[in-house]
Amino acid sequence: MLVSLIDTDSKDQALQEILEQAQKPVFYHDDTLGTFELVKGLDLFEKTIQWSNEECLLYFNLEEDEKINDSLRTANQLMQEQAKWDSSIKSFAANQLIDLAKDWQEQDESAEKQEELTLNQFMSRISLESLHVYPEGEFEVYYHDGDLFWGHVIIVAGNINGTFHDAHIAG
Repeated sequence: MLVSLIDTDSKDQALQEILEQAQKPVFYHDDTLGTFELVKGLDLFEKTIQWSNEECLLYFNLEEDEKINDSLRTANQLMQEQAKWDSSIKSFAANQLIDLAKDWQEQDESAEKQEELTLNQFMSRISLESLHVYPEGEFEVYYHDGDLFWGHVIIVAGNINGTFHDAHIAG
């Protein structure tokens, strides 16, 4: 009954202005890293970056300015030492997950028997998808698995102080 009372063609000017404002893109500019765009449904700012000759996405959370600045300090430190971080993150992932990858390789009945997977092969097969930075030096790196885990993503969590917390597969 209520639906029959409402004129579906009516427009409320105040609501229309709110809708238009909400649909406008939101940007955040960092002098070093450039301009990020807000992914509103996720409350994340994102930007495409170059990381060790790979294109990937860099994300940080929509928070108060102090935490945003702290997250961007994390990103800047990672970006300034990309080669070192790329190598150490991939090495950590390989060391943590190589046994699991070998188990998956053995379970793949459709594939011909392959030579045993090495750490270097593991590291060369994975490719960076995205980098998520947080306050207090925390970060997460998401890698395409190079079909080591049949299309699952590899996630490595760490801190710019050089410690790694975890490496696992998801998805």
